[in-house]
Amino acid sequence: MPGWHVKTETLVKEGKLAVLGLTQEQHPARTRLFMQWQEMKWPVLLDSLNLLGCKGIPFTLLIDEHGVVRDNNPKGDDLSTFLATNYPKPVGEKEQTIFPSKDSAEGMLIWLEDSQISSAIEKLKGQLGEDPKDGKPHFRLGVAYRMRYDSAHQQDGDFENAVSSWKEALRIDPAQYIWRRRIQQYGPRLNKPYSFYDWVHQARLDITARNEEPFPLVVEPSGAEFALPENAAETKALAEHPDPDHKVPEDTDQLISVESVVVPSTKSDKPAYRIHLTFTPSAERRVHWTNDAGPLAYHPEETSAYTVAHLETSELPGSLDSNEKRYVEFEVRGELPSTITGSAYYYVCEDVNGQCLFLRKPVSIKLN
Repeated sequence: MPGWHVKTETLVKEGKLAVLGLTQEQHPARTRLFMQWQEMKWPVLLDSLNLLGCKGIPFTLLIDEHGVVRDNNPKGDDLSTFLATNYPKPVGEKEQTIFPSKDSAEGMLIWLEDSQISSAIEKLKGQLGEDPKDGKPHFRLGVAYRMRYDSAHQQDGDFENAVSSWKEALRIDPAQYIWRRRIQQYGPRLNKPYSFYDWVHQARLDITARNEEPFPLVVEPSGAEFALPENAAETKALAEHPDPDHKVPEDTDQLISVESVVVPSTKSDKPAYRIHLTFTPSAERRVHWTNDAGPLAYHPEETSAYTVAHLETSELPGSLDSNEKRYVEFEVRGELPSTITGSAYYYVCEDVNGQCLFLRKPVSIKLN
């Protein structure tokens, strides 16, 4: 997009051309930050649901004043020819639109509030199976699940259901680039084409240097979204296990709950997974982390059959006590069993003046 912005900026200022961007982004605020960073003034539409049906990006359409597409991915002098041509108004052709009605599942996700996402999800579920060769309902269901996961209405299993839906969509149409990229966004480094959001740090620095305030992100990118491809990533050795004999008391009272999401590699010849773990303090028992005692740590159980790499954990907040969710990500590959195990270690307190404990939480993760 930056190249086209430079190429067409003068034409736009002279009123000879109108330019409209379209993004397949799951998180619209990230596009807004990118546009601010690159100082691009185009209006941009969001197509998270892939209503346009494109299978690859980038692409450029030249559309005349009658709304007719005259060129797809123009090259060379195609733009000049397009601008110099006086196209006749079509006669007898019915206008077409890809915009869904507001009462459809897709329309609800576009036009309504976050509180309506659950209703849209149920409608999308009803579309599954209508055409076994159509992966679109599965992909859009995955988008909806991830939207709810990132909202105040998050439900258990939303992220996992999003990944499962995207996997099914890609199984139906393995050539769909957009669907493949959505899985790779959260998946292992093994088949990442690039870091999806490594530009965010530099964007904020550059925008701040211009004495501007960077647009805030509603959802900060995760470790997987920042991760570099395998051939560009450094592999750090895992920390020595602090409790190989499991002598630290187990969190039998479930002061901290854990949810796991497994995102596979899209390369079938090299099985690998990125594991996302979410640790949540019990709100009912008013549990909080004791940050002055140290961060949450996670230690997977390695064997000679498979390897564990790229383990990342949430950074500590600035306060002494907090009750936010904490995240761990790591990758596994090799001769993998159906289930892998590990243990989390953390310092927590129950209630305001309750006892503070150092506890261990065994975690079993199903890969298949």
